[in-house]
Amino acid sequence: MTNIALADPSYLAREGFKSILNNDDPYRVIGEIKNAKELWFKLSSLNPDILVIDDSDENFFDFGDYIKVKEHVPSAKVIVISNPTDKQQIMNAINQGVLGYLTKECDSNEIFKALDTVSKGEKFICDRILNVILEKESPYKNREHNSSITGREIEIIRLIAEGNSNSDIAEKLFLSIHTVYTHRKNIMRKLQLKSPVELVLYALNSGMVEG
Repeated sequence: MTNIALADPSYLAREGFKSILNNDDPYRVIGEIKNAKELWFKLSSLNPDILVIDDSDENFFDFGDYIKVKEHVPSAKVIVISNPTDKQQIMNAINQGVLGYLTKECDSNEIFKALDTVSKGEKFICDRILNVILEKESPYKNREHNSSITGREIEIIRLIAEGNSNSDIAEKLFLSIHTVYTHRKNIMRKLQLKSPVELVLYALNSGMVEG
C-alpha cells in the first residue's frame, strides 16, 4: 500500500482527489494538509510515500514549501498540482526533485499514471505542463499529444537530438536496444512525427536541446 498525504487548501479538491481512489487501489490518503503551517508538523507524523501538493495559491503553499519537504521527509516523493504558465518555475521544481507535475484539468487516468510512475521513483509530466516546458515558436508546438510523454522519453528525445544511435542510448540509459526502439516508436506516435529529422527539429525548436 502506498500512503499519500494531500496538501491542498480546497476542501472540494481534497475530497475530489480522494473519490478517485477506490478501496482496492494500491493507494490510500492517510492525511490532509490545509496550509504551510500544518505542512511541517503533519509531514513528520504522517511520513507519507507520496506528497500531492497544490501550489496554485501562494497564500497557502509556494515553491519553497515542497523544496523543504526533502528536509523533513527525505523518502517522500512529490507530485505538484498547479497551473503554471512560466517554464522556469516548472523547471526549477523539477530540478529541485519534484517527480510529478499535473494540472487541475488532468483526468483520473493521468492521475493514476502519475501515481504509478512516481511511486517507482520516475518522473511524470502531464501534457499541459509539457507544452509549457516546450513552448517556443515551433512548427510542432501546437500538435496534440495522444498521451503523456514520460520523463524517460524526454531523456531519449534529447539523446536522439544530440546524435546518439540506438546502441548509444541503450548503453547510456542501461536499457536494451529493443526497449529503446519501442520508446522511439512511442515518441513518434505521441508527437505525431514522421521521421527522425522531424524529431530532431522538434527537440531543437522546442528548446529541449541547444542548437
